[in-house]
Amino acid sequence: MAFVGSSCKRAFTLIELLVVIAIIAILAAILFPVFAKARERARGSACHSNIRQLGLAVSMYAADNERYPMHSSASTQFPRTRWADYIFPYVKSEALFSCPSATAPVLKKKWAHDQNRYYGGFGYNFQYLGNTRLQWAAGVTSIKAPAETIALADTTGVRRDDGTITAGEYIIDPPLSSARGSGNSAGYYGDGTEGGARYGERAWPVERHNGRVNVGFADGHSEA
Repeated sequence: MAFVGSSCKRAFTLIELLVVIAIIAILAAILFPVFAKARERARGSACHSNIRQLGLAVSMYAADNERYPMHSSASTQFPRTRWADYIFPYVKSEALFSCPSATAPVLKKKWAHDQNRYYGGFGYNFQYLGNTRLQWAAGVTSIKAPAETIALADTTGVRRDDGTITAGEYIIDPPLSSARGSGNSAGYYGDGTEGGARYGERAWPVERHNGRVNVGFADGHSEA
């Protein structure tokens, strides 16, 4: 006599289901940071590429004009021309002026010459290369070590007193005494910058990419 096999399937018990959920949670906890770091590495590489191309544009502008771009035209001009405007003809791409990892507030900074365009996330070494406070732009031969002189870097952004970032910043402050003669030391990380702590923080290079800062130098090369 033949017996018909049972077609019933055993369901997961509650304990087995909880074990599976726990395993998935553990794997997610392990893998999500890995994926996040991988994504940030990709963004960091894209940012580095942008900095490299902008740095080359700065050096090309310097070669063509025998001086580096000013960080901005004089305050008496409106709209003012920023360093990004000076080198734009060499890159012809608005996307290069934004760091892929920059937050939305940092990217809100508008170009002075065109209020429909935005840039943010990169700052220019205005004290060494082109400073409207002293009405000068550095000549090519005046920079004695262009391969060691920072031209561009990731920047923090403009902060309110409560610490929230409201817009991008287009300059970085080098280690140089204040051009206004107050004697305040303006360090790369904003220590003692004239105008108070928040003004200093807006000119900070920022470690956006897994603890690294992308930097472009006056000779056109870039590092992270």
